[in-house]
Amino acid sequence: MTVETTSETRRVEKERPAAASRGLVRTLGVAVVALSAVAQEYGSGINFVMPRSLESYPGAEGLVPLAMLVAGLVLIPEVVLFARYSAVMPRAGSTYVWLTRGLGPYIGFAVAFLWFVGICGATGFLAYATGTFIGDAAQASGFTTQWFTTRSGHLITGLTAIWLITALHVSGVKNYGYLIYAAGALVTIAAGIVIVTGFATAPASALARLGDVVGFHPTPRPSNPSFAAFVSVVGLFMFAYGGLEASTSLGGEVADARRNMPRGIVAGWAIALVLYTLVSYALFHAVPWWSALPILESGYGYMLTTPALIGLLAPRAIAVFLNILVAVIVVKTIAPQLLDASRFLFAWAEDGFIPHRFASTNAARAPASAIVLAASLSCLFLIDAVFGGWQIGVTLRAVSIAIVFSALGLATALLAWWPSWRRARAFAADCTRGGWVKGIAVCAVLIGVVLIASVVHERGTAWYFQPWFQLAVAALVSVLLAMLANRRASSRGEDFFARFRIPPPQ
Repeated sequence: MTVETTSETRRVEKERPAAASRGLVRTLGVAVVALSAVAQEYGSGINFVMPRSLESYPGAEGLVPLAMLVAGLVLIPEVVLFARYSAVMPRAGSTYVWLTRGLGPYIGFAVAFLWFVGICGATGFLAYATGTFIGDAAQASGFTTQWFTTRSGHLITGLTAIWLITALHVSGVKNYGYLIYAAGALVTIAAGIVIVTGFATAPASALARLGDVVGFHPTPRPSNPSFAAFVSVVGLFMFAYGGLEASTSLGGEVADARRNMPRGIVAGWAIALVLYTLVSYALFHAVPWWSALPILESGYGYMLTTPALIGLLAPRAIAVFLNILVAVIVVKTIAPQLLDASRFLFAWAEDGFIPHRFASTNAARAPASAIVLAASLSCLFLIDAVFGGWQIGVTLRAVSIAIVFSALGLATALLAWWPSWRRARAFAADCTRGGWVKGIAVCAVLIGVVLIASVVHERGTAWYFQPWFQLAVAALVSVLLAMLANRRASSRGEDFFARFRIPPPQ
């Protein structure tokens, strides 16, 4: 999927400063790109959101594993577009760069800002889920404390996780790469335990063990799933596959990026698709869907996580190991989220949307100011998750992913079919080469619209916690920031819009 740039694009880029002069250094390889996607994807989405999805959409019933597979497959247009754009414009905060170059600074920045808010919301939820998985690990190890799943427990463990990962990022991107290699090994081990245990355990045996814990035995009932609920769960599971952006945001720090970025993006998506599908089917094979709601209603909702359920079925030593492993995996998932958010801020500062100090780097070549700001905003969403409900951060992220999905398709269509827009941008021919890419763009727009409609409203949630309200507030803030950036550029006699017709510095 690698695309060579045109001579005009190369000429423009040669006139701009190199990445090293901006402080970032290209030192990572294709494996880190792929594993960044997997590391961000395989965490609370598959271990928390997937088994508890029936809490929000009970009508999906036995179709939850299929929804996980379909959610990955409908991302194919996005994967194709990500691979194409990353070969043409591999930059820090790549998705933001592509949107503003394809849609213009106002609309592109607004969509990217929603994505950024979704990233911070998801990071806050991941930090919130840290307490749940540490609590599971404590229970599996024989401790009876429930403190980790109290509000104070969620808040303190979440804050600790966020700031520990922040310290890692500030120490440099090489250390992030080392963490990602370790995370890849941990994910493989954890997924293997779940898959083998889930498929090897008969449902009757699993329910008997579960009944000993909850004090009753759920009654089987025939499945009559709702198509609307199924589509909503597919949209919800966009959260689980959101890790693809972590790989795209490494565009400014990957060696031979035009070659390695597309390969890493495709590989990361494929690995996550296989692991997610197998884990989902394995879990629901052992613990049928009709047992989920009775468990929630009986006050044992803390049992509805992948490690807690598998822990009942595996030998004690493996159960303890898995719970500890998943707790570590969930914490490490914060790392690619913070990388993604901080590189967005870095790119915004380069283009003048926020103060330029956020594009500066420390001695370790890390954008420290951007990292700290991203962590601080994530802490606000952690508080939102603790006091407002975990579904908001998850759904907000899912909606923002769907919006970007559709917007990048629209940007590609404009670059392909709007003559004046296309002529003004030297990179347009590279981004849209091939009739199949144009077809993919149309599919991305249509799929994104359907997914947005399916999850933009959260049932039973106050209006001020609704995803649509939080997204509306974010959109207003983005417009204000764009207007201020335009005004500052005009005061210096600069054409604000001209910078978005060429790629930013490489």
